[in-house]
Amino acid sequence: MKKATVAVVGGGAGSVNLYDLCGVLSNITAGPFGLSAVKNLRDVGFDVTLFEQRDTIGGVWAFSEDPGILTTLPTTVSNVSKYRVSAELEIISTVTTDVSGADWSQSCFTDFPAPDDAPVYLPGPQVHEYIKDYAKHFKLLPHVKLNTKVVKVVRNKDDTKWQVHIRTGNVDASLEFDKVIFCNGLMQIPSVPKFEGREKFTGTVIHSQAFKRPEDFAGQNVVVVGLGNSAADTATGLVGHAANVYLSHRRGMNIFPRTHHGLPLDLKFPRRLLAIKNILARFVPTVSQWLFDREVRALTTSVYTLDPSWRIHPPPTIVSHQPTITDTLIPCLHAGSITSVHGIHRFRSAKAIELLDGSILTDIDAVVLCAGYQPRLDLMPDHNPTASPQTRAFVQKTGYNGPPLARLYQNIFPPAHASSVAYLNYNSLTEGAVPVGDLCAMAVAGVWSRAHRLPAPAAMDAHIDAHHAWVAALATNDTVYAAIVNEGPWLSFLNDAAGTRVNEHLGYGWRGWAFWISDWRFCNLCMGGVLSAHVYRLWGRGRWEGARGAVEKANREVVKREGEEAQREEEVLLLVGEGGEM
Repeated sequence: MKKATVAVVGGGAGSVNLYDLCGVLSNITAGPFGLSAVKNLRDVGFDVTLFEQRDTIGGVWAFSEDPGILTTLPTTVSNVSKYRVSAELEIISTVTTDVSGADWSQSCFTDFPAPDDAPVYLPGPQVHEYIKDYAKHFKLLPHVKLNTKVVKVVRNKDDTKWQVHIRTGNVDASLEFDKVIFCNGLMQIPSVPKFEGREKFTGTVIHSQAFKRPEDFAGQNVVVVGLGNSAADTATGLVGHAANVYLSHRRGMNIFPRTHHGLPLDLKFPRRLLAIKNILARFVPTVSQWLFDREVRALTTSVYTLDPSWRIHPPPTIVSHQPTITDTLIPCLHAGSITSVHGIHRFRSAKAIELLDGSILTDIDAVVLCAGYQPRLDLMPDHNPTASPQTRAFVQKTGYNGPPLARLYQNIFPPAHASSVAYLNYNSLTEGAVPVGDLCAMAVAGVWSRAHRLPAPAAMDAHIDAHHAWVAALATNDTVYAAIVNEGPWLSFLNDAAGTRVNEHLGYGWRGWAFWISDWRFCNLCMGGVLSAHVYRLWGRGRWEGARGAVEKANREVVKREGEEAQREEEVLLLVGEGGEM
């Protein structure tokens, strides 16, 4: 029987074009989600083709000098350690950082560990090489069409297949596929805030997407807008180049370093702790939020001394705002090489900016807007998930005025076409992007191979309504990313759809207790040790024979590192003691 065909739009490949509000033609590429989709869908028997506009795979990790292409920089360092799953969405650092003691099973593919000699936090070029190695290892490159732009996707006249309109060079064509999966990335449409008097300002205003070389701002007075990862990394990257760096922000943030007492900070959150968090969030959400907000605030203050004038605390809730990961921002604020100022109110003149507290910044040469991105969901013009009548009715009923909400079940499947369309570019949570993308692709493969059944369309619509109400509630008194997911239930769904059996073996039902009784050492390792991405391949349909060894190896490395750090601390104490006796 002929295999069903699948078109993958974007991914560790894929891209689309758009014109952002700063006047930059943006060629947006995605991360490795597309390659995961190709691999996992081929594993269950589909004939898959991935379209990539650029001439290389790797998505944002494939550096480009083009200011219209969103990529990491050559000096980028991943903020996600190689041992764990739980961390930020492939956050980037523009600062050169010592990564000799760094951690990566958290940010790797579920069945393809990072190289043994990889540092804990991989530099951007090494991440790119790792992604390319993944594609080569699983023989995915023959299924990737480079230099090919997807223009739009429409239903054919017979309503039997999807027509994918592509452009290669100056040649347009359309191909028919049974199914389409969108992996063209979360970071597609730059969010550009509007400020009064913008037309008066004669300096440079760019989105952080176009920030490529700090040396381009040598001797200038630069305002960096935001307090997220891009803002922190852009501001610290400008130190030593710009004459003055102002960090302009309206609210606070949880700020963490990459390491704490010599170990990757994300190792402080094992699966058992996250399971307790998710149980509390299910039954007493306000208590869960209060407890974990308090925990992460305490973590920041245990590492950094914060000047109240910086307004970094109080931070927003960890439920809807990912923390900022930076080793250098707080030291720069203490040193005075970066100045924390209030948010921008308006542009006053050619070189002057008025802030929300009424103060005026003068002689400003440039403004870098680190205001984030929104996903692009309009490549299906006749089936745009953000333009449904239900969404318009929801907005009218609730008064929701945040970014557009997409009617996607579990932020992936449009109910009317769940058997043939999926979006892997509409989810945001504090899990590592690479393993979560892999798990999403496994879930789609499970659904489309009919190993997992979705609810009826009416039930999916009801679930979407409830999810949108949850998002709207979060947005009542704060900003919120429209693609946010409710982490615990969402990951539970992905594991069920992917058939990993993680929910059963590492849960608190009878199967979980049976696993603990039969293999208690390894069970405790999974629950209390490193939260490795490889647990998703221990059991079930996508089982990988090397998964257990990879989990155990990651934990051995961490124990070794803990011992080395304890020995260093002991040596320091001995030296201090000897100094005291002298």
